Amino acid sequence: MRAASASTAAAAGRGTLSPLDLRIRRLPDSLELVVVGTGPSPVLTQSRRGNEWQGALVINLSKPQITIPRNFSLPEAGVKSTSLVGGGTQFNLSLTTLPGVDFRSPEISADGENLIVRFPLPSAVISQTARPNLAQPGTVPMPAFAPPLQPRAVAPPLGDMAVGSMVLRNQSFVRITGPSVTLTLRNAPAKDALMAVAQLGGYGFVFVGDSSTGSATSSAPAANSSATGSQVSGRAVTLSFRNENYAHALNSILLASGLQGKLEGRTLLVGENVLGKTFGPQVSKIYRLNQATAASAADYLASLGASISKINTLTSTTSSSDAEGTPSASASNTTSVTEKITTVETYGAMTGPLVGVSGTTDSRLQTVTLIGDAALVAVAENYLRQIDLRQRQVAVKVQILNIDLENNMSIDSSFSALIGNAFLVNQGGKAFMNFGQNKPGGSDGTGIIQDGSPIVNPGTYEGAGGGEGYSQPNSSFYSYVEAAITSTNAKTLAQPTLLVQEGQKSVVKTATSVITGVNSTEASNGSVQLTNTREDAGLILDVAVNKIDDNGFVTLDLKPTVSVPIPAGDQQGVPIFNISQRSLSSGSVRLRDGQTLVLTGVIQDSDRQNVVKWPILGDMPIIGQLFRKSTNSRQRNELVILVTPSVVDDASGGVYGYGYRPLTQAAREIVR
Repeated sequence: MRAASASTAAAAGRGTLSPLDLRIRRLPDSLELVVVGTGPSPVLTQSRRGNEWQGALVINLSKPQITIPRNFSLPEAGVKSTSLVGGGTQFNLSLTTLPGVDFRSPEISADGENLIVRFPLPSAVISQTARPNLAQPGTVPMPAFAPPLQPRAVAPPLGDMAVGSMVLRNQSFVRITGPSVTLTLRNAPAKDALMAVAQLGGYGFVFVGDSSTGSATSSAPAANSSATGSQVSGRAVTLSFRNENYAHALNSILLASGLQGKLEGRTLLVGENVLGKTFGPQVSKIYRLNQATAASAADYLASLGASISKINTLTSTTSSSDAEGTPSASASNTTSVTEKITTVETYGAMTGPLVGVSGTTDSRLQTVTLIGDAALVAVAENYLRQIDLRQRQVAVKVQILNIDLENNMSIDSSFSALIGNAFLVNQGGKAFMNFGQNKPGGSDGTGIIQDGSPIVNPGTYEGAGGGEGYSQPNSSFYSYVEAAITSTNAKTLAQPTLLVQEGQKSVVKTATSVITGVNSTEASNGSVQLTNTREDAGLILDVAVNKIDDNGFVTLDLKPTVSVPIPAGDQQGVPIFNISQRSLSSGSVRLRDGQTLVLTGVIQDSDRQNVVKWPILGDMPIIGQLFRKSTNSRQRNELVILVTPSVVDDASGGVYGYGYRPLTQAAREIVR
């Protein structure tokens, strides 16, 4: 410790030093030596002598390092000792194993801050000495456990993306050659500067003004004559060139002034919109689109700079009335005149790779007509090829299970007893008692309880009513117990398969229209008119496919609704129903091709219990069941939806809907 303190003090005299530290980490199947503070690029040279492994460590840091001498021993892992010594930029790391324990060559890695040397443990050490770390999740094998925690936020994986590439020529750059340019101007008109540079290179110059400026200027190199009209307002440039490349100088002035330039032969055309003007021939092509609509394709080209013309028809209706002198407006004559005005609207972006191309559309044939320079039309054609693609389709297999679970239990006890002249009857938890020989119930209002002898009076005992005679011996007891348990498990299964295109929605409806209400309306003549209010009861499935990407993922929205009619009596002599409805909205769900999603949780649960009993006696334990009637009813309804999307590969013909063969002979005849 004294030597270590002295070396530390000596190092401190040279400046502030960062200490290196050695840590040992035991894992279930390996042992890790971690050297903390080595920096981003340590160099380790390893060697082995018997049971001793040594590593010469060199670190590449601007500041020298010191180390706190460390020496660990871990016999349960087969390690006799491990140490780290050294200083400055060179250190020695060693590990010595116990006799009979042989470690394999380590795996060496670095994480930018630390050096990690990982020794795989021998199988004998793992089986004999390894103990699970109960504080670490997942150490003890379990049938299911939470996923390991991430050390930091991890972005979702990226997928492939279809990319269409084109190399575009910069139309605003004028490809021209000439002598080097040395020129200095301050707030000079851009038109004059361009004319001077054009004359320096021996080119003709034509300034093409638009309708607002109303100017046109030309210059020929031979005659060196010019005709100047009105100046373009706000076109002033400040520049300074010294032996600058001719093309760079000319295009720099065009860029600073916001003007366009185009070379036709030996003549330079300059103006606010000259890219669409040319002396040479133009190309006209008509494209009939297969998948995209002509209107959407035209809007797409217009956003890239093409000038698209569309015909708009405006309809206006004017009404005139000759109600002058009439007592009321109803007596006047009103005349309506409809006028249609047809206009041509031209729109397009001012910048883009298709500036100079003009086009129009035809909605009947879904065609796009383009006119312009051959090179520009070819670029526009490449854009049309990349957007005129088929939208993907997906076959959505939906299984809807309406599960009804019903469990009913009924326990009923009845008995009769004749004790002396007291007659007791229990029927369904209701008590009937009679004391004395006579009892009510005969035709004359009087009955006699029999003791087993022939009936003297046809009077009977049946509660408080009459019926057949009943004879029961004296001092007798008869008991009847009835128990019934009813369980049902009903499943209503619907399994449609829907073929839906990307961005579209499909609806399956299997329902019955039932009357839910009756409205009565009294007419002026006193008659009553009845109007029925109807609702659909059954299955309604709404599937919307929002997106199908190139990686086999389908984003869809599912909205199933299951409704059942329940009788609710009569209204105005018409049977009406209440609607018991269960619905589910999944929202946007992303599924992989062929993956099944289970949606559940739409549950209706009812539990009813009805008890009829004698007072006091019906509450007694065990024997109280003889004096009561109990009915338990439990019903559980659950809606389960299983969704499985399958992306249709229709490159060589899909399989959904093709080759279908009905099961019955009659259906096969209809298909033929």
